[in-house]
Amino acid sequence: MPRTYPSKIDGLVFFFVVVLPLALLFATTTGMPVQPYSTSFALRTLLVIVLIFVLWTALGTSYTLDARSLHVRCGPFRWTIALSEIHSVTPTRDARSGPALSLDRLRIEYGARRPILISPRDQEAFLRDLEQRRGGCTELSAP
Repeated sequence: MPRTYPSKIDGLVFFFVVVLPLALLFATTTGMPVQPYSTSFALRTLLVIVLIFVLWTALGTSYTLDARSLHVRCGPFRWTIALSEIHSVTPTRDARSGPALSLDRLRIEYGARRPILISPRDQEAFLRDLEQRRGGCTELSAP
């Protein structure tokens, strides 16, 4: 049976992903009349589009384990990784880009040593579930 793990969200990431775009949108909409084809209208429209994308990404980040695969979802982006291709899982605080909304991350190496960074809210349960589904065949490191 598939199990989905939501992403952990750090306060700092939440600030930059949600609060800052909302503040910018608010700052551009207060006190200025909206006129079509004006710079302020274009800026507001762009900020709304960015905010929708950011919220979609923040609220739509999760990791699903089924019998054969790890499905990573991050807004419009999707990855499917066969469990048999996973070589190792190690905890990291690597700040590189990835479908993770926290710096408390897991680095999964799969395929031809391709890495992906994820941040399940309950890392211990995720690791136990992954190891069980892999039959104990993956080099896993507990956080």
